[in-house]
Amino acid sequence: MCKRHFSTLLTIFMSLAFLITTPVSAGPSKAQLDKIAGKLKSLPAQHQRLLSSAQRRLLQFDEALNASHSKLGVDGDIFTIPKFAPAARMAALAPAGVVPGPGLGGTTAVSDPRLDYIGAVTAGFTQSETSSARCGNNVVAGYNDSGAFARTAGVSFADAWSFSSASYSHDGGRTFTDIAFMNPGTNQANFIVGDPVLACTSPTRFYYASIFASGQDAAGNFFNGVAINTSSDGGETWGEPVAAVMRSFDHGIDKPWLAVDPNNPRRLYVTYTDFDSSGFSGDPAAGCPNDFRIAVELVYSRDAGRSWSAPIVIRQECYFSGGFNSVQGSNVVVGQNGTVYVAYEYYPAAVPNNEIHLVRSGEVEDGPPVFRAAVKVADVWPNGNFGSLQGGFRNNEFPQLAIDRSSGPGRGNLYLAWSDASANIVPNLSKFFGDYAYPDVVVTRSSNGGRSFTVPARVSPPPASFTGKGRDQFFPGIAVDNRGVVGVCYYDRRQNPSNDVIDRYCSTSANRGASWSEQRVSTANWVPTHAADDLINSSYIGDYDALSSDFLLQNAGFFSSFEVQNNGNPDVVGASFR
Repeated sequence: MCKRHFSTLLTIFMSLAFLITTPVSAGPSKAQLDKIAGKLKSLPAQHQRLLSSAQRRLLQFDEALNASHSKLGVDGDIFTIPKFAPAARMAALAPAGVVPGPGLGGTTAVSDPRLDYIGAVTAGFTQSETSSARCGNNVVAGYNDSGAFARTAGVSFADAWSFSSASYSHDGGRTFTDIAFMNPGTNQANFIVGDPVLACTSPTRFYYASIFASGQDAAGNFFNGVAINTSSDGGETWGEPVAAVMRSFDHGIDKPWLAVDPNNPRRLYVTYTDFDSSGFSGDPAAGCPNDFRIAVELVYSRDAGRSWSAPIVIRQECYFSGGFNSVQGSNVVVGQNGTVYVAYEYYPAAVPNNEIHLVRSGEVEDGPPVFRAAVKVADVWPNGNFGSLQGGFRNNEFPQLAIDRSSGPGRGNLYLAWSDASANIVPNLSKFFGDYAYPDVVVTRSSNGGRSFTVPARVSPPPASFTGKGRDQFFPGIAVDNRGVVGVCYYDRRQNPSNDVIDRYCSTSANRGASWSEQRVSTANWVPTHAADDLINSSYIGDYDALSSDFLLQNAGFFSSFEVQNNGNPDVVGASFR
C-alpha cells in the first residue's frame, strides 16, 4: 500500500473511532458515521460555529469518506483494514524514551519531532492546543497529537485510539520526554478525542482531562463525554481513562476544563459545554423541550477522580425559544476557601458583541457547590476567523481564569484574560470582506471574590516602532505564581507589519495588573501552515494554549507550552520565565 493511500485510510479510521464496540473484524458501518455527523450538522449554524476543533475533525472525516473520489468500502461498509503485528507498534514507540533536543528559536522541545512521520508522510505530525501543570520540579504538558492517532489507530486497528499525547519533565521544564500517546485504555471502544487540560496535586500525582468517546447503545448511537487519566509517577505512565461525564447520542460534550481544590487535593472539578438535542427525542428530563439546548455544566469528584457527580447546570440556553443565544468556552478555578469560579463566553443574538460572564459558588466543604447568579464581566468584540494571509484559521475569545494563592497583598484576587478586538477595527480592502478587527489580549481583576471587576486593560499595546495597521494577539493563557506575580502568554504578530507571521510573547505584572512588562519567548517566528497535515482541517490551530505556575507554590515563575511550526511541521515547545 502506498503512503498516500495509507494516509487516506488514517483519516477514515479517525472518524470510525467513535463507532467501535464490537470486534473490528465486524467492520464499522459508514451509515453509522453518517448518522453521527448528521446529528452534528443538525445543530443550528451558530452552534456548529462554536464546536471545538475535535468535533469539527469528525465532520471533516465524514465528508472525506463521502467524497466522490473515495474508493474504499463496499455497500457503505469499511472492511479492508490493515493489520500490523504488535512488534510494529513497539518499534514505532521506541524513540519515545529519548529526550528531545532544543526547540525552535531557543525554546525547549516538548513534543518529539522524530515521532511525527512514523506511519505516514502526509499525516500524523501536528501537535497543538497545549495545557501544562507544574508541581515542584515536575512539569507535564498535554497536547492534541495527530501523530498519536497514527501510532494507535494506524499501527493496530484492534486497539483503542488516542488523538492526544503528553510529555513530562523532572527538571522544572528544562528537558522533556514524549510518551508518544495518552493511554486510551484496553477497551477497544475507547477513543481519546482531544482538548487536553492538565492539573496536579503533588510532584507525582497528575491529572489529564480530555474529550472521550466509548460504547454504543442498542440503536448504534455512541456515548461521549470527558475522561480523566491519572499518573502517579510524575507523568511517565498513565492509568486508563475514567469517565467524568458520559452522555448519550443526543448530547455532544465539548471543550472541557479541569481544576483541583487547593484545600483538598481529592476534590476535582470539570466544566464542559453540552450541545443537547434531547428535547426533540421525547426525553422527559430534557432541559429544553422541542428545542436545541446549549449549556455550560460542571461535574465534581470527592475521591480523586474515581467517581463523579451528576451534572450541575451553570448556564443553559434554549436556542429557538430563548432568542438564539449560546454559551461556550468555560474555564474553572478553585479558591483557598473552596469557592468554585467558572468563567465562560456568552453569545447574545440581539447585539453584535459577545460577553464574558463569571459565576461563583459559596464556600464548599463536602456537599455540591451552589452557584450564585452570573456576573457580566465585560463586553467582548468577536475575533472571527483570520484571513488567508494570517493562516486562515479560526480564533476565539474564550476566557482564561487564574487566582492569586500567594501570601502577598493580592491574595484571593481573580484574574481573567481573553482577546478582544474592539480597540482596532479597520476597513478591509473590499466591502465584500467587511472590516478587520485586530484582537488585543486584555486582563481584568476582581478583588472581591468575583462580585465586580476592573475595566479590562491591554497587557501589551502596539510598540511605537510598529508600522502596520495592527497586529493580532490571540489565545492568551494566564497564571499567578507564589510571589503574586501575574503572567500572561499569547501569540503575537508584531514582528511583521503585514500581520502574517506568529511569535510568542509573555507579559508579567508585579502590581496586580496595574502595569505590565513583556518579553518575547520565541526568538524565531513562523508562518502558520497547519493545513499541511491531512488529518487536520483547514481552520485548525487549536482553541487555546494555557499557562502554568507551580501549584504547590514552591517555585516562582511560569511555564508556557505552545505550538510552533518549522517548515510546515507543527510541534509543541516550551519556555520558562519569571
